[in-house]
Amino acid sequence: PYSSHHPTRVAEVGRCIAEDMGADTLEVKTVDIAGSLMSVGKIFIPIEVLAKGEDLTSEERQLMNNSYLVSADLLQGVSFEGPVVDTIRQLGEYWDGSGPQGLKEDDILHTARIVTVAAAFVDMVSARVHRDAMSFEEAANTLFSESGTKFDRKPVTALVNFLENHDGAERWAHFRDRPNAERP
Repeated sequence: PYSSHHPTRVAEVGRCIAEDMGADTLEVKTVDIAGSLMSVGKIFIPIEVLAKGEDLTSEERQLMNNSYLVSADLLQGVSFEGPVVDTIRQLGEYWDGSGPQGLKEDDILHTARIVTVAAAFVDMVSARVHRDAMSFEEAANTLFSESGTKFDRKPVTALVNFLENHDGAERWAHFRDRPNAERP
């Protein structure tokens, strides 16, 4: 229950960032689809790991951290209008080039930079089994502090603009709620 809405929330936040940045229709659509499908690879992660309340082992953490690559591999043969699979495959890339492929700055797809910021934001402001949600202000400060290393500053700025000037904080306030942990 703690991650069931994560992809749809990433897609929504990503769309808002892309639109705020003036992205074209294809980029907005790519961000939306990539955000929605980025976690499909988690179907191979045991439920015990997904719902684990304590610290993950290094092997479990690696499974979780690399699930986006599994998603990209699963979707590789699917035809999309935009670069959805490449966007998902680049989600681990950092602005400073320290990601697994060594892509940096503008070598990282614009859509991947947007989805990366959206995913980090949604993760920070969402309650998890082991921690409460961060406030929007704390999340924004963290994203800004990691701009130039992990993140492109432009999507971070667009996100904060949407939060503060386009009712994003009100629209996404429910992201911070703890889910009902009982299974239906």
